[in-house]
Amino acid sequence: MLTLTGAACLAGLAGLELAARWCRVRRFGGRWWQRYHVPAPKVISFMGHPYALYVKRPGCEGLYPSNSRGHAGKRELGARRADTVRIYCVGGSTMEAHDPAQGPDSSWPAKLQDRLAERFPHAAIECINAAASGYTSVESLIEFMLRGVDLRPDLLLVYHNVNDAWTCQMVDGFQPDYAHARCQKPWNAGWINRLPQVPWWMAYQMLRQWLADRFGRANGLLFWIANPPWQAAAGVAPGAVKAFRRNITHLVSVAGAWSCAPVLIKWECDWSAPYHPPFYRQRSAESKRVYRTLLEANNAALKAVADERGCRYLDVGPFEPGHFRDTMHFSAKGLDAMAERVARGIEPLVASVLDARVRGGIEVAS
Repeated sequence: MLTLTGAACLAGLAGLELAARWCRVRRFGGRWWQRYHVPAPKVISFMGHPYALYVKRPGCEGLYPSNSRGHAGKRELGARRADTVRIYCVGGSTMEAHDPAQGPDSSWPAKLQDRLAERFPHAAIECINAAASGYTSVESLIEFMLRGVDLRPDLLLVYHNVNDAWTCQMVDGFQPDYAHARCQKPWNAGWINRLPQVPWWMAYQMLRQWLADRFGRANGLLFWIANPPWQAAAGVAPGAVKAFRRNITHLVSVAGAWSCAPVLIKWECDWSAPYHPPFYRQRSAESKRVYRTLLEANNAALKAVADERGCRYLDVGPFEPGHFRDTMHFSAKGLDAMAERVARGIEPLVASVLDARVRGGIEVAS
């Protein structure tokens, strides 16, 4: 027989559940009776790599989708033909990210492929999104050397800056090989992230998600590749920008050695927003200045490498605050704008690739 205490507990749980559902629907929309699955931890979409530190896990769904090769998005590479133009894209989350409302193939490289396909309807355009959250120029360099060149890309798009600045260059004790801010760790999500899903119990699901976000750190990718919180450097470390420029130069050189035309793209964000990277101990006021200084210096280094090496440099800015959802990752509007601006910038290079094949006697579909 149900006691008065038991009835009160059940009533309390029911009230809590209704309140949780009301808050969820009010904030995110949907229907109050729907089931709710907690999003999968971010780290299970990545896996360790002995040389590149980590890579995207093949065949992932959800917020961090990947194809069978572990590239962002779900599009697969087709068989290479005479009219195929492959564009290899390297960067961090600002290149990897897509708009969930538009589907897994809505990152700006994916939209770039769509735009180029419209401009070159008789060619097979493939944009390979090899970007990964947290990647610096070091990880992209190694990944491109060991995996990218084997796909024989025609163009290499480089969109790097912020992860170098934020997670390596402005960390105290700077070392040019980034060893002061990177480390190998097991890629196993903690027990909190393995709590069972109970999709009909909204209050429990919300509590589960809060516990995972607060204590599991499975959506904080940096905790798997580094040991934050860090001590922020008091100023720009000697050699910090030089190291970034070296890495970009290596990317350009490797691409050239494999007959791949490199394109360096100026990194953009909402420059009007007040920035303060998390995870740093002390020097919070100084870290803003150092961070901004490094972003600008790295962009200048990209331009300098392009001028020195004679490769294409794209200044895609400026962007409006509405082009970003969090001051640096593109919103749906920003993804479209970025794709269009890059498409205009590299259209002549794509045309030259196809023209060279025609001149070389390779038949291109028409």
